[in-house]
Amino acid sequence: MRRKVINFILSLIGPIVLIIILTMPIGPLAGGLQIIAPTGGIFDTGVGANIPESQTIQLPGLDANVVVLQDEWGIPHVYGETTEDAFMAMGYIHARDRLFQMYMQNYLAAGRISEIVGGYAAPSDRIYRTLGFERSAKKTMAWFEANTNNPDVAYTLDVIDAEVAGVNAFIDTMTSATTPIEFKILGFNPPHWRRLDIFIFAHLQSWGLAGGFGDLRNQWMRTAIDNDTMFDEVFPWTMPYSVPIVQEQYNLSITEYPNANGGYPADPNPSALTNGVMAEAAYIPQEKLEVLIKALDEVINPFGDMDTVGSNNWVVSGDRSATGEPILCNDPHLDFQTPALWYESHIVVPGELDVTGVGFAGMPGIILGHNEHTAWGWTNVGADVLDIFVEQLNPNNSSEYMYNGAYRAFEVHDESILTKEGNVIPFEVLESVHGPLIDSIAPTYDVDSEDSPNLAMRWTGNDVIHNIMAVGLINKMSDLESYFDAAYWWDIPAQNMVYADDQGNIALTAMGRYPIRAGYDGRFPVQALNDSIGWVSNVPYAYVPRTVNPSQGYISSANQLSIDWTTYGFEILGPYVDGYRGRRIDALLAADDSVTMDDMKRFQADSLEVRAQEIVPYVVDAWNNVGDGNSTVDEIVGWLEDWDYVMDPDEKAPTVWMFLRDATHYETFDEIRSINPSLMLSRTPVLEEFIKTNNQYYIDDHTTAGVVETRDEILVRAIYRALDYLVADEVFGSDPANWDYGNKHRVYYDHLANLLTIGGIPHRGQNTLNNAGGWRVGSGPSWRLVADMSNIQMSYGVYAPGQSGNPFSEHFDDLFWIQYDYDEATEQYGYHQIYFYSTAAAFQAADTEETMIESVITFIP
Repeated sequence: MRRKVINFILSLIGPIVLIIILTMPIGPLAGGLQIIAPTGGIFDTGVGANIPESQTIQLPGLDANVVVLQDEWGIPHVYGETTEDAFMAMGYIHARDRLFQMYMQNYLAAGRISEIVGGYAAPSDRIYRTLGFERSAKKTMAWFEANTNNPDVAYTLDVIDAEVAGVNAFIDTMTSATTPIEFKILGFNPPHWRRLDIFIFAHLQSWGLAGGFGDLRNQWMRTAIDNDTMFDEVFPWTMPYSVPIVQEQYNLSITEYPNANGGYPADPNPSALTNGVMAEAAYIPQEKLEVLIKALDEVINPFGDMDTVGSNNWVVSGDRSATGEPILCNDPHLDFQTPALWYESHIVVPGELDVTGVGFAGMPGIILGHNEHTAWGWTNVGADVLDIFVEQLNPNNSSEYMYNGAYRAFEVHDESILTKEGNVIPFEVLESVHGPLIDSIAPTYDVDSEDSPNLAMRWTGNDVIHNIMAVGLINKMSDLESYFDAAYWWDIPAQNMVYADDQGNIALTAMGRYPIRAGYDGRFPVQALNDSIGWVSNVPYAYVPRTVNPSQGYISSANQLSIDWTTYGFEILGPYVDGYRGRRIDALLAADDSVTMDDMKRFQADSLEVRAQEIVPYVVDAWNNVGDGNSTVDEIVGWLEDWDYVMDPDEKAPTVWMFLRDATHYETFDEIRSINPSLMLSRTPVLEEFIKTNNQYYIDDHTTAGVVETRDEILVRAIYRALDYLVADEVFGSDPANWDYGNKHRVYYDHLANLLTIGGIPHRGQNTLNNAGGWRVGSGPSWRLVADMSNIQMSYGVYAPGQSGNPFSEHFDDLFWIQYDYDEATEQYGYHQIYFYSTAAAFQAADTEETMIESVITFIP
């Protein structure tokens, strides 16, 4: 096997020493300035990054030896005789590579980050304790522990306990060399990992992809605009031109699957539950909304801001692939971070499990990937499964609220916060029948007619959830039937799960639990004084949006509208994305009936901006029709006219488009900005529709009394405004020689503790299939998978920055340079082959040149 030289990242040492000297107290590991001693301090961490070529590790509790082959990218391939043995070894490896990340994320979710970093983090802890992930996790864990008669539940607990045991085995044997450098800096000694920690992370994951307080923002905007017709036209619930994901609905048997996802009650006839009586609009002062929105916006979400969470997946049938078998692709869009959110691994148990892909460190199972018979990938549905209820307080006793004709006492949770300094910050969370009261997190009472919290959060993630069990079933599925059975147990976050198997089937299920609402639509906060208003049931799993082997021969999803609601029997509404990525991949797949693996990689790198493709021609025509002949502007418009709409970092037209898009919104929606400059002006599909249909009301500038502007005049004004923006930009300035898109559009991966940043290189894309939004790109494809069902051994994947969380390891950032290595000739980014050998011996035999396997670990009882 090839030995590799450890990269010590010497540039990291200076910033770390500075942080220690200026800010760090003496702690049990830090020891003041002793942390920079040659031994026992941060420099030992570099030694710990050097994984031996061969080692034997005793792991108490194993039934038999477990062999772990770590490949050239640091990806472990775990071969165990039993499931428990394999996951115990996996837990150990997770802890070895990502222990700091595991504890930071779980302490964050539990509202305990002040215990690690100090009392200044208390605002974050208040929010997470209010959301109640730990309280909900305890309910979920109790459900599992009470239902072990179900073999799938028992299996789930077994693998959880094995994972936990492996993590703790590493903690118990941790040395100075293997202690994460961040723990040394913080002076933190990790306690044992717990079964409960697994369930806490499951609820954090649910929040990261299905949380958010859109109701509050919608209410603030609607009240500010004070014109419901205008609000509905400019901010419609469904975006124009969107291509629905499910073109041919495929229902399962309601007899076989009578309940909703996760076993929750369901009703196939929602109209019988809704009596048509709508609740009165709930009043919340604008000042209070502003304070809450600001506070909630500051919540750290490891998965990313809900405006950036997205994803692409698609699958083609054998009839439309060059291989004659399905090809499946997936690239989930999440926040970039270091260490990476994902952890790649391969787990093999003879006769029971052979699965590879990515999951989360500290959690058992593979979330996205393939096994020997099936492949799968997910995109976020974006369904609205969180509502805000305004409780009517008892005017004589604010600890009570009105419900079903009587005042009820709020449930009180003691959520006192312990800090690293040893202080206790008192904090209570009140809970109504609708959920925890969220307005205790920020002082709003000086602007609120109520003198106590009264806004309750109803969210599916506050209930018992079953996604951990679903993952175990997904990892073992082998055909359509087992796919349907596995997806049934996934209740939150709602995900479009695309599927392919070696029998030629392709499918997609919008798996998730979707509440049926009575008396309101869920878009705005509501007052529910009795049980006739609220969540009255759930959509049956048998009828959730689903398609199987559709006649078009392919399926694609990119977070757009799930299904055409005019023909579907249920309302599954939500803040779906603009739909441009969906339109692009639909066009690419529809145009090619013999796609190859290389085509799929090219599609994942596709950086054509559909927004620009649809809008720029109108701008060019406007200039040609009514432009004033300015030679400089004429040249710039010429760039746009000749542009192929690809967001290439070496081109200037993409830069002009970025400013032009904002300027066109500004010039078109004077009706909104004249009300309040802080209001969002619109979403781009609405702008596109108004330009294409020449909507005279919104095209006209109402701030110019007695003048009616034409579409061409408004678009020419947008050109000039865009150039003013561009010239004023500190990066681009007035010299067009500096206007290359890549001068400012760059990709960055920031460390969880802000110790360092990886990247800073020019980057392609924007709101494209190769998603790279904004200027400082901090979110986008977090994992790319291209799975070939004709030869599953030749599937490819990649995620950045690397497997290891140790900054001194060569696997800390090696995959970053592969993922962002764009080949101009093939129009593809880099990937690594996903090594998939069913035995350790087969893998070792295949490594004839000793380049595939980097190290061998043998775990013994």
